[in-house]
Amino acid sequence: MEILLVLTGVIVFIVSISGGFLLISLILKTRENAALRDYINFAKNKINSARYGNFQIKIPDKNDKLGLYKSLNSLFESICDRDLVITEYREKEKENYNLKEEFIAALTHDLKVPIIAQDKTYDLFLSDKFGKLEDIQKEVILKLKESNNDLKEMVESMLETYKMEYTGIVLNVEYDIDVVSFIEDYIEGAKTLASSNGKQINLYFGCNDIKADFDKFLIKRVLNNLVINALVHGKNSNKIDIHLNKTADNFSIDVIDFGDGINEEEIQKIFNKYYSLTDKSTRVSTGLGLYLSNKIVKKHKGSIEVESKKGEGSIFRIILPVKYTEN
Repeated sequence: MEILLVLTGVIVFIVSISGGFLLISLILKTRENAALRDYINFAKNKINSARYGNFQIKIPDKNDKLGLYKSLNSLFESICDRDLVITEYREKEKENYNLKEEFIAALTHDLKVPIIAQDKTYDLFLSDKFGKLEDIQKEVILKLKESNNDLKEMVESMLETYKMEYTGIVLNVEYDIDVVSFIEDYIEGAKTLASSNGKQINLYFGCNDIKADFDKFLIKRVLNNLVINALVHGKNSNKIDIHLNKTADNFSIDVIDFGDGINEEEIQKIFNKYYSLTDKSTRVSTGLGLYLSNKIVKKHKGSIEVESKKGEGSIFRIILPVKYTEN
């Protein structure tokens, strides 16, 4: 009986000691987990700060138990170095681009003077100011004048591109313009250009009474680009058709040639900067006409659509709102 009591006491003592050790172990473990949690939370806060672009972070790594702070410091430093290199590269690229564009602008501006002077000289010859010309001589001068006009158009397109990309497109909108009269006036001025290419421009009205708001100078430029393209590419016919139509909120101008048409894959590219369809023709192009036209029409909150089939020609459709609003 005494032995049993002694054994029981010993067991109780051992259990008590074991429980104490277990309790002490749990307390120490809890403290260790809390410290680890604080350690990780501190790192997490620094990472969250870096998410918003703040990489100028230096984490004190005196108590860096797992080496995490040191690794993060190395990562932040590497990102800062890379960001600095990218920034310097972008600034250099921008500087080079500006130099290139300024050179092009200065060059094209200087080129305009002799081109215009040459054009005036051709006009003097054609008006017999230097004596009577034979028909064959006039024919040659007309061809020279046509080439000179192409060159002038290229230079003007380059200048317009430069101005629009650096200063933006500024619209001088006029309100309640008689669109029918506007188109008729344009065609009257384009007759000489068309006839010199052996073509005639036909105008068809779906509506005779259209009033609209737009920048006459810029829309005339768009129309001129499309007509010139039709003259170049409409080799299968001696005519260009222009259709004017109106819906409730918009009006449209269709410029239709009867040429070889455009491939589907090319239609996706024709409004890209410097992309030209004239590489198969004898006419040189900057590839800026359609690019500029698209920019101008979009600034008017309109669009340009293209329909084309190989061997059947193309339709370029300008769609513009009847009423222009700033916002």
